[in-house]
Amino acid sequence: MIFESHAHYDDEAFNEDRDELLGSFPEKGIEYVINIGASLSSTESSIALAEKYPYVYAAAGVHPSDTAELNEENFDRIRKACLHEKTLAVGEIGLDYYWDTPEREIQKKWFVRQLHLANEVNLPVVIHSRDAAKDTLDIMKTEPAVKKGGVIHCFSYTKETAR
Repeated sequence: MIFESHAHYDDEAFNEDRDELLGSFPEKGIEYVINIGASLSSTESSIALAEKYPYVYAAAGVHPSDTAELNEENFDRIRKACLHEKTLAVGEIGLDYYWDTPEREIQKKWFVRQLHLANEVNLPVVIHSRDAAKDTLDIMKTEPAVKKGGVIHCFSYTKETAR
């Protein structure tokens, strides 16, 4: 059994052969896929893929680089997406200082809000932390623990930091 735990098959790179590719998964032993939301639109397209394919599930969230698009109305769209029966996690959320846009304070605000959302809807998180380990850790220490846990990816720091 193969479980693809972090995919972005809604990306435009798959526009020409997405259906052929995803349709071939069962015969290749790929039994489960979680397509990760990285923006409002990719969260919605991840859910659309989950509705189309019985072995595809979604994560609903906004990547730190796209948090400038969030406001209260848009955040409510993420909340509703989290309630979909095939949404398994809140993500991809976190901090990304590699490009350093949008501003760090905007990224932090929406990271915290999405952590709280994960507790509200009782889902685990998929955290992206690139060049932002200290701030990610500080937020994780000061905010209520995510009840369902989760994973951190794009993490390039020491074992001690991970602990």
